[in-house]
Amino acid sequence: MRPSALGDVCRTVPVLHSLRAADPQAVIDWVVEDRWVDAVRSTPGLNEVIAFPKRRFRAVAWNPVVMAECARWFARLHARKYDTVIDAQGLARSGLMSLATRARVRVASSRALEFAWVAATHRVATAPDEHVVDSMLHLAEAAGGSPGIDMRLSAPREGVDAWARLRTDIGVGHRYAVVAAANRWEGKRWPATRWQDALAVLGADFARHGITDVCHIGAAGEESQVGECVPSVDSATIRHHALAGRTDVAATMAAIAGSAMVLSLDSAAAHIAVGFAVPLVALFGASRPHVDGPYGESRWCLHGGEGERLGPRMHRDALVGQAMMQRLAVAAVVDRVRARLAESKR
Repeated sequence: MRPSALGDVCRTVPVLHSLRAADPQAVIDWVVEDRWVDAVRSTPGLNEVIAFPKRRFRAVAWNPVVMAECARWFARLHARKYDTVIDAQGLARSGLMSLATRARVRVASSRALEFAWVAATHRVATAPDEHVVDSMLHLAEAAGGSPGIDMRLSAPREGVDAWARLRTDIGVGHRYAVVAAANRWEGKRWPATRWQDALAVLGADFARHGITDVCHIGAAGEESQVGECVPSVDSATIRHHALAGRTDVAATMAAIAGSAMVLSLDSAAAHIAVGFAVPLVALFGASRPHVDGPYGESRWCLHGGEGERLGPRMHRDALVGQAMMQRLAVAAVVDRVRARLAESKR
């Protein structure tokens, strides 16, 4: 059980790989929010994706039609007769799903929120300051999974083809960088003018490393956010492409997989980069890179909240997060990107 969000879903693949390594014959399904199905459905070792229509079911309290759909969805989950369930989300909805399966073994963290731990038959102690991936792997091991970390993602074929068509249409060259400057959480955003300034300076650095294009990705509805962060004029050697709303999850994964580098906020793009072993630099404010950041890449995360006492949901406070993001100077970001480009070339 790991329904959402996209970045969290992508960094849960080690749980699947751990379970598959331990039992090549097991039937392993994954409950994931319907919006994020493409993020995992092509992952080797996965038998089936159970799509959870979260947004649809939000209307359950006052819509009898949706209430009936919700009841049928939970009934089908129970009918699959799972032996073991791992609640890697640790929230009320995933706890309810876990309980609904009636599986004999239901594993969750003892630190699960919203009383989700109540649904578990096996509660695994996890440390508050360890990385989320490590915590989830403790759950997998408690369910019989093999120790080891495998972060590999796999982009669906349709996404690879869609990205190939789009990059041909807009003229993206062989070597390009991806920038993910949009975020639904205001407290995670970096000022648009600083994005423009940093990218203007980095144009020459990208060119020296053979990068001819910068693709600015974002979801539908983030067009204005992305557009504000794109330099107003292309340099002599670098072309910028504002692509918010033009790639779905599958095509976004393909775009990141084929890129030379990813420059991202604290968002799904950073976790997807890890899953495809793409060099990255990520900007953090009130989140904790060593706990919530791209796994194994904390040294490439600039952290505006360094030295602060940060809680797991402090990023939800827009004012606190923005104050910390303001601490990230253009020069610091430029220096970190230059260092990452230099290391990836070796």
